[in-house]
Order: sequence, then structure tokens, then C-alpha cells
Amino acid sequence: MSKRRFTSDSLNEDIIKVIRKTYETPSLTQSLIQELTPIGKEITYNPSDYILRTGDLNDSFFILLKGSLSIKVDDEIITNLKRRGDIVGEMSIISQNICSADVIANTTSVILKVNAASLKTSRSDYELMLYKIFCLSLSEKLENTNIKARNFETLNRTLESEVERRTQDLKEKNNELTLGYKKLENMHTENILMVNKLSTLDDEYLKTSLKALDKLDIQDNSLEIIKVNLKLIQASLSPMKKLKSEQDQLEGQSALIVETNNKQRNLIKMALSGTGVQVALAKTVEEALEALKTKYYDILFLATDMLEVADFVRDQKIKSKIVLSTEEESHEYLTKIKDYGFLSNIIATKEDDRAFNIKSISTTVRKMTCGDIFGLEKYLNWGVEVKELEIYSSKERQNINDKVIEQLGGMGIRGGLKTRCQIVIEELLMNAIYDAPVDKKGKPLHNFKSRSETVLLTREQTARLRFATDGLFLAISVEDPFGVFKKETIFQYLQNNYFNRGTDEHEKSGKGGAGKGLYMITENSDLVIYNVAPGLKTEVIALFDLDTTKDRKNTSLHYFEL
Repeated sequence: MSKRRFTSDSLNEDIIKVIRKTYETPSLTQSLIQELTPIGKEITYNPSDYILRTGDLNDSFFILLKGSLSIKVDDEIITNLKRRGDIVGEMSIISQNICSADVIANTTSVILKVNAASLKTSRSDYELMLYKIFCLSLSEKLENTNIKARNFETLNRTLESEVERRTQDLKEKNNELTLGYKKLENMHTENILMVNKLSTLDDEYLKTSLKALDKLDIQDNSLEIIKVNLKLIQASLSPMKKLKSEQDQLEGQSALIVETNNKQRNLIKMALSGTGVQVALAKTVEEALEALKTKYYDILFLATDMLEVADFVRDQKIKSKIVLSTEEESHEYLTKIKDYGFLSNIIATKEDDRAFNIKSISTTVRKMTCGDIFGLEKYLNWGVEVKELEIYSSKERQNINDKVIEQLGGMGIRGGLKTRCQIVIEELLMNAIYDAPVDKKGKPLHNFKSRSETVLLTREQTARLRFATDGLFLAISVEDPFGVFKKETIFQYLQNNYFNRGTDEHEKSGKGGAGKGLYMITENSDLVIYNVAPGLKTEVIALFDLDTTKDRKNTSLHYFEL
């Protein structure tokens, strides 16, 4: 006798071939079902009915005549049966053990239930009949299992390959991220050196030179020209000196990032790597609370799903400045923070816009550290030329808008962006003229008036429009000397407009309404920043991304309050 070595696959295939040669079809024939019908019982099951349950003692096998069944193990579907002649329950008869799976009707199903003992009593060829039936059933299940095994092996190899590929991608991205942090640290170091040198140039050379020239008693026009030029150079270096002051304040500051989202956490960390701020991370509420108990942090970046950490900071009277950070759209997080009026600083980042996010986060840290939250320059590259116009009358509103748009056209602003700027400028001017002014008791002076009614602002009430571009972003701001804009009011206005778009009483009366205006500003800008010093000053900055290759995403909203 020759010995043949079988693999599991080849052995299964040989068994199936033998059975198929013995019986014409791998499923029960109509004649075989008819033989069993007199000793069987036809039962109709409704959807979700159990035919067999795990742990049942079973003495029958079940033949599917019509419908569909599910085989479940531990609430996981192993297979579905829907062919006429499919059999269940035979394994528990063969093994004489309890059922190891649940059999459940998917649809209204008709089943022939055959009791094994009854079959033995009524037929002399009982064992042959059972052998015939069970071989047919088991051969099919063996074949299906074989196919599933092959599919599993194929899928497993694919998954292993994909896991290996993704692991390699993660390693490469991690290396890139590490290099990115290193580059930012190097840039930060180089930046500090450059700023220090330029600041020294002013302090040690320009000031000394100007003092020396002032002592000279020489009436010479060329000397005066030199003095004027030196003063102009000194004025040009003034922003650099301010930057040095900010950098000096950032050194030694610490920040705790409390964020469950890995991408968002790494984004904030990368943004802070270029500032000199020491960074710590917390992925859970528990980690954050433990960190806050053991060390003081100057700034706390907090995700919207970690608001209970803010409660802890408030209750423990910890002096950390909290910045609520989110990637959600405005109308999504407005409702979440409704009960957190003590949170004075909120920023929203943009999905998949790393450069934009890093710029806004690093700017936020400087604002928090230095205590100066005002100025659109903070969101643009150093050295931009900022243009300003005073706002003193509603009659000048259209003229100011036209003048700004004309200058923006000269800067290359065209098409839809130009239209968006017009809308934003109009709403910013309306807010500054009609909604912002209040008397000494905080009573509104003009917001009840029709927007067609002329309003003249006194010298103390005059607002200011500013705009500038660095080629990457365009910034437009309007500031007023009242500081009456409250975070709750802004968010309530926006929430009303997001969730209740119908016309309000202000619109019906021709008064416009600040709520509608803020909504229009938000919808037409890429980033809106509200800076508020209560009772002193409000500044609204609208930022526009000049990269026309980007798809416009939802507007980000930042809020800062002194």
C-alpha cells in the first residue's frame, strides 16, 4: 500500500470529490427530502426566532425548505444559509454534545424537523440514511470552510502586507515629524540670534549715534538728513524690538496640551516648538488632573471633550490661562461651551491646513504670554505695511468701503474674494457705527436706529479700520473704543443664525441687527478673531487665505478677552 501525504486543503478536496461521485449533487435532492417528510415535521419560523440555542440538548436535524438562517457564535454571524436542502443540527447528533451555536431565522422560514430516533425506528437503513444526509451536509460545509480558509489566508497576507506598509509609513512620518521639530527649534534659535543682533543695533548704535549728533553744534542740512534717516531706521526696527520683548517673555513659559486626538495634539506641539515654550502632553482627563496637581502650567490647551479639566482648574483656583482648542465647526462647539462662561480664550483650527493652524496657534501663545491680544499684524509676516482709516460717520461708510476695495484691487485681490471683502467690511462698519457705541452706563446709543439713519461719532467714539496683506493672507479689522462685545452675546447671535435662519425683528424693521452681521462676517471670512477688553476696546479681525488653489473650508473662530 502506498502512503500518500495529504495537506489539509488536498485532503478536503479528495473527500469532496468522492462524495460528489457517490451522490449526484452536494445538496439534498427532492426525492431524499420526500423520503424524510413522512417522519419529519414541517415548522414555520418568524424572523428572529431561534431554531437552536447554544447549550441546547438536540435530538433532531433541520432541513431548510424555504427562507434564510443565520449561524451565530458569541453573537458573531459565522455563516448564512439560504439554499433549499441546507441542514443544521447534525453536528450535535453526531457528537452527542450540546449545541455549540445559535441558529436564528433571518426571514420567515419553513423547516423540516426530523427526529433522529424516529428515523431509526421507521427505517431499517437508518444508519445509511443518516450517513448519506450528513455526508452531503458536511461535505458542503467542509468545502465552504475550505473556501473561507483560503480567503482568510489571502486576506491575512494582504493585511500583513498593509500593516507592514503602514508601519513603515508611520516610521517615515515620525522621522519627518522629528526633523520638523528639530528644524523649528533651529529656526527659533536662529530667529532669537537675529532679533537680538538687530535689537542691539538699535540700543547700542542708533541711540548712541543720535545722542552724539544732537550734541554737535553744526548747522548742516546733510547732518539733519543723517539724523532723519537714523530715526527712520530706528522706527523700522521697532517691531523687531517688540518681537524680542515677546520672545524674552516666552522663554521659561510652560504649556500643557490636553487632547485625545493624536493629530491635533501633535499639531499644537509642533506650533509651540518654534516659540521656546516648554510643552507637556496629557491624553486623558486623569493624566491632565495628575499633571496639574504636580506642576503649574502657564497655558493650558484644552480640547472640547475635556471640559471637566476646566472645572478642576476653576474649582482649585489654578491661575493657568486656558485656551479651548477645537477642530469642530463653530455651530458644533458653540452649544458645548455654553455653560463655560469663564473660558475667555477659544481657538478653532482648520482640518488639513497645517500651515494655517501652526500660525494661529503660535500667535495665540504670544497673545497669552505677552498680554497684548490686539493687532492684525500678529497674524501676518513681520514687516507688513498696515493702512488705516478713521470711522466717524455712517455717511462715510460706503466711501470707506469703496476706498479699501480699490486699494485691495491694486494689491491683486479679484473676483469672489473681492466680493467677500466688501460684505465683511460693510458688516464691520455697521457694527462699529450702530452697535458698539454706548453711554457711560452701558446703554446703547444707536443700535435701535434704522441703518439708513445718519449717525455721527464724536472724537472719543471714533472707530478705526485697518488692513494689510503679506501675500499669503489678507487681514481686515475694525476696532471701537467701547469693548461691549461679550462672548456669550457673540456666540448666541451666531447660534441663532446657524440654527434659526429665519428673519428676525431687526431685519423686518430695517435695523439689520448685529446677529445677522456677525453671521455674514463669519460666513465670508476664513478666520474671524474677536479681541475684547471689556469697557475699553473691541477689535474684530477677518482673515482671508489668498491661496486660490485651496478649497474653501468652514470659517474658524477665535475669541480672546483680557
